[in-house]
Amino acid sequence: MLRCAFWQVFAVFTMSVAVWLGAPAPVLIALLALGCGLFFLVGAVGGFGPPGALIFVFAASAAMGPVSSLQEVIERTVATGLVAELAWAVCMATEAFRRSPNPDLPLPSEPPRPFNHYLFAAARIAVGAFIAAATAQALGADHPGWAAMGAVAVMQGAHLHISMNRALQRTTGTVLGALLVGLVLLQSPSLWVVLVLLFFLMVGAEVVIGSNYGLGQVLITPMALLMTHLAASDTAGLGMVPERILDTLIGATIGMIFAVLFST
Repeated sequence: MLRCAFWQVFAVFTMSVAVWLGAPAPVLIALLALGCGLFFLVGAVGGFGPPGALIFVFAASAAMGPVSSLQEVIERTVATGLVAELAWAVCMATEAFRRSPNPDLPLPSEPPRPFNHYLFAAARIAVGAFIAAATAQALGADHPGWAAMGAVAVMQGAHLHISMNRALQRTTGTVLGALLVGLVLLQSPSLWVVLVLLFFLMVGAEVVIGSNYGLGQVLITPMALLMTHLAASDTAGLGMVPERILDTLIGATIGMIFAVLFST
């Protein structure tokens, strides 16, 4: 948990600094792509488990928004660190209720692979994420990081058939989830309504994501878009819905192509 907190803070801090220093869009996309590979590597080697690199990529993508001053960089970093420590404290306080593995009911885990396998996968993910984000940027998308996340979600699967299945489920679930959040935003919900919706979406996603990835995406997509709406309500409205669908199609398609081309 503490290592996850470190990498999440690292993602927000480094991308915020790059934006504050005036890095152009291609440089930011390249940094995000490198981060995709790095976060996959540390998550796989460190045994972080699902959702793997996506949490850190999402944080870095969110930090690509405009930064007006060094103070804002510090505020972002401190806020991220504080809520990460809050998450750690909640998990520590409830550790006694967590199911522990035993010989009769072991917890699922992926068998370890040689380190060079992880390096190859990290390089493949970085290149694929860069192409996906750059394509979305060229098409005028405001959130190219979403395309990178779509590519990462597909390519971080350990086996080709899992990657293909994940691409299909992610695309279908994202389309349905984006349409759902479009219906919500049409009602112009208040802050408190959005917060209540986020609570139930988060609980529901955690309950179903382990058994059905597609259904989990139906809940995760509106959760991500509503959080984006809260962060920038003036600019993040109904226009997010078609963009999220387009970015996911771009990321999943490129992820599938790379998964096939570089399958062992």
